[in-house]
Amino acid sequence: MVIKYTLENGMTVLLEPIPGVVSVSAGLWVKTGSRDESAMEVGYAHFIEHMLFKGTANRSAKEIARIVDRVGGQHNAATNREYTCYYINVVSDFLDMSVELLADMYYNSLFDAEEIEKEKNVIIEEIRMYEDTPDDLIHDIFMECMLSEHPLGHPILGTEENVNKISRESLLRFFETQYVNSNCVFAVAGNFEPDAARAMIERHLSRSIQAKEYAGDRVIVNPSRVYRRHVHRELEQVHFCLGTDGLRRNDDDRFALYAMSTILGGSMSSRLFQNIRESEGLCYSIYSFHSSYSDAGVFGIYCGTSPESYERALDLIIRECGLMLKSGIGEEELNDAKTFMKGNLALSMESTEVRMSQLAKNEMIFGRDFAFDEIVARINAITLDDYNRVCAAIFKDARLSLVSIGKLRGPDKTIPVIGP
Repeated sequence: MVIKYTLENGMTVLLEPIPGVVSVSAGLWVKTGSRDESAMEVGYAHFIEHMLFKGTANRSAKEIARIVDRVGGQHNAATNREYTCYYINVVSDFLDMSVELLADMYYNSLFDAEEIEKEKNVIIEEIRMYEDTPDDLIHDIFMECMLSEHPLGHPILGTEENVNKISRESLLRFFETQYVNSNCVFAVAGNFEPDAARAMIERHLSRSIQAKEYAGDRVIVNPSRVYRRHVHRELEQVHFCLGTDGLRRNDDDRFALYAMSTILGGSMSSRLFQNIRESEGLCYSIYSFHSSYSDAGVFGIYCGTSPESYERALDLIIRECGLMLKSGIGEEELNDAKTFMKGNLALSMESTEVRMSQLAKNEMIFGRDFAFDEIVARINAITLDDYNRVCAAIFKDARLSLVSIGKLRGPDKTIPVIGP
């Protein structure tokens, strides 16, 4: 059973006791990501994530790391396009320590000017590492093209230019407008006693923080599309993403879309994997994916192949998308996809970290929790009509965007529209 309540200071709290496990996962989630940045603030959300580990009024950066390591725990954070999370996984005996540490980082981080300058170098190296990993970098470039001119298309890590320009004043300005109690969710899942957890949270997270108002320069525009972009690199492979508009994250058809993506490229038995990797031997990695946000969705396909096989792989991918639309699928293929989705979900729910994350994400997106049985019921309810409707919404008359990194052997190809 999930317990939900709101602290007097406005922070939402979610608790899910899980009998039979030995661990507990606690997470502070802030409904702020790269989409909340202005053009001059690209990379700020991610930079702040780093700074919360760099020392508080009570602890040095080394002490923050040591307090979790000494009990064998895991301590990390992640910045997304629409949220940032900080979490600790520990044996349940150390829940109070975890809550207190996350609260200390949230309320008391110093943003020391000297540490900010050091961290600029760390993040620039992170950016460079990412740029040296083309199968990761291609996804950022793809999102920039799919959501061009929109904050959702910002590179989450930022750019070297923007990172170098960051000042303590500008970083604190962003922090003070975003890191407020009403914009936060605190979630706990695992082995704990609810009343004890409530007392811990009340003790450590009851301080009030009010948002500071600044005259901002955030101008949100409708995203536009870039339909073709190639980045020349001296690589052994051509990495590319091909895609079109998807569904928003709260769309009622999202489960049917998950099923369609599973069939097309979501598993080792999927059509893309079997027909392009297994039958043709053209690649090692190929898959479909869907990224959904509050006001936009992106459906894509990734493939990495040799320059000699690039055109053939691209043609076959487009052909498979067309067949999904024109020829449809049968009941057996749909049922297999549904069973795959339910099995994946069940296995993931054995992790207290996943359970904690799902609590927070569902609250931020939907304002409520979804029980396992309810999700299973929604998956079971997917019909062939649902599949056909979603497939048409994604692929019918779709003009595809194509982004690639590597060496092309000949003239660039024109990407066709998938037919009716």
